[in-house]
Formats: sequence, structure tokens, C-alpha cells
Amino acid sequence: MPILRVTLHLLRRFWAELLACAGLAALIIGVNPSRLGGVFSQIQWLPAVLMVPVVVGVYASHGTAWWIALRAIGEHIGLRETLLIEFAGQAMVFLPLGDLTRVVMVRAADHEEGVGAITATVALQELIFMILMSLGALPQLVQRPNIALLVLAVILGFLGVFVVLLWEAAYVRAIRLLEVFQFFRRFDSQLRDIRPAFIRVCRPRPLCGIVGCQALAAALSFLLFSLALDAIGAKVGYTAAVFALGVSFTVSAISFLPLGLGAFEGVLTLILLTYGVPAATGAGAGLLFRGYNDVLMAMLAVPCLLYVRRRQKSGTWHLSGSTTPASKPESRSLEVDRRRYP
Repeated sequence: MPILRVTLHLLRRFWAELLACAGLAALIIGVNPSRLGGVFSQIQWLPAVLMVPVVVGVYASHGTAWWIALRAIGEHIGLRETLLIEFAGQAMVFLPLGDLTRVVMVRAADHEEGVGAITATVALQELIFMILMSLGALPQLVQRPNIALLVLAVILGFLGVFVVLLWEAAYVRAIRLLEVFQFFRRFDSQLRDIRPAFIRVCRPRPLCGIVGCQALAAALSFLLFSLALDAIGAKVGYTAAVFALGVSFTVSAISFLPLGLGAFEGVLTLILLTYGVPAATGAGAGLLFRGYNDVLMAMLAVPCLLYVRRRQKSGTWHLSGSTTPASKPESRSLEVDRRRYP
């Protein structure tokens, strides 16, 4: 039957998204929708309003970190354009690998660097942020030995990615293992571009700048969640809020669900329960944080995305400060590095 075939096709293609939505729906039903509605009906508007500039600051810090990374590989893109693309990319975060749409936007405007090199900057930016968010859970891990091993294992896993990318022998072996699968063979050139770009970005000066900006983004994320707790009247200390958010980010990162949807809110609710926060209030805090961090930013991203697309289609979009290939020594170095891989 055509309807059955279409349904099965959609299930195979969007199973992760459907699973995430099912988990989120189960959480809302489990905490009682009427109680959840009661939590939102008593929201404190002052902290709710303060959350707007804080979440904008989070993504401005992300964009500045990415700008530093792009300049490190020779993409002399202006800060304004980088921030526009960073914000525009948030319109796609609900799609699988939606963050990589930023790579396409940069590539469409400047053909001098490969997709793999630009992808490396996004990967490093996100990897550092996830490590810093996970580190927020460390101060209270001694009191929580039941999840200490999980958090430490994930942090070590993130650091392991750095080791593989910086250690040439491990990187080459990893590429060969990936290319056993037919799907990854089509991305051979992009995969081999990643390590040379990653090494350039990991030089002390750009790396310190990226870590500093991402540390600011992490601190603002913790502040954003603290304001969300204040907005719904949850009495939790700042240290507990940082721990809850750090662990939730860590678990959602390894859930392989889009944005960790469902997993993030569920873990956050359970952790807040251990601090005496009612389930409906804890779920409300997670949903409020999600609403600002993802939904609000996606809404703000739409005009940025339309502006970038319109400028690109009209041919008037350019990267301020971009240079010609001959004046980009980083590009030539990357090309030399690529030849080292068989």
C-alpha cells in the first residue's frame, strides 16, 4: 500500500527525530501537563526578560570563537559576517547535522578553502564548548559517584577526539576505518582536509582565543539556566544549577538524538528531583531553557538567514577582509599538508 510505504520511509528517515519527540512527549505526560501549565502560569517576567540578552551573548561568543578559528586557517572573514552566519545557522539546528549549514554558507561566499577545513573549525568550536560544559559538573562529582564515571568517561572521550586529530598515525588509521563503509568514501577529500586545518587552529594563540570565547559562552549558558530556574521559582543554588546543566549537556551529547531532545530534559528533571525540585518545575526549567536557547534563537535566525541568502543570490554578499589565494599562506600550507596522506 502506498500509505504504508510512505510511512515506513518516513520512519526510516526520521526515526531519531521521532524518538526525540516521543521522549519529550513522554516527559510532559509523566510530569502532568496541567501541573506543567501551572508552573508556566506563575513565571517571573524579570528573569525571563533578562534571559534574552544572555542567550544572544551565548551565540555572539560562539560566533567570535568561530571567527578566530576561521582566521587561523586563512579565512579572513569579517566578524560581522561570521556572526551573521553563526546566527543564521541556528535556523537549521533542528535538522540532522544542521550546524554544518554554516560551512555551506561560508563555502558559498569564498571558494578558496575546502569544506573539510571549514568543517574542522566548526568541530573544534563545538568540541571545546562541550568539554567546558561537561567540566561544570566536576565540582560536585565527588558527592555523586553514581554518575561520576559516566561524566569522566565522556570528558575523556572528547579529549580522545583531540588526540586522534593531532596524532597523525591515529588520524590516518581512523580515516581508513571509516572508509571501510561505502557511505564515508564519498567524503574522502573532506576527511583528509580536517587534520591540517585542525592543527593550524590548535596553535597557542588562536586556541587561547577560542577557549576564552567558548568559556564565556559556557558561563553565559550556566547563567541562562540559573535565570530559567529563577523565572519559574525553583530554589536551587548556583552550584547545583551548574552541575545539573553540565551533566544534562553531557548525557544529551552522547544520546545521538537531534539536539539531545528529550534526553536533555529528562536527565535535567531527574537531577533537579534530587535537589527537592518538583518534577513539573524541573521539566519546566528544562523546557524554558530549551525555548530560549533553541526556539527563540531559531526565530531570531530566520531574518539573518534570509538576509544572507538574499545577498548571496544577488551576488552582493562578500566576506570583508578576504584575500586572494596568493596572499593566503595558510591555504598553501594546508595544501602541502594534504599531500602527506596516502
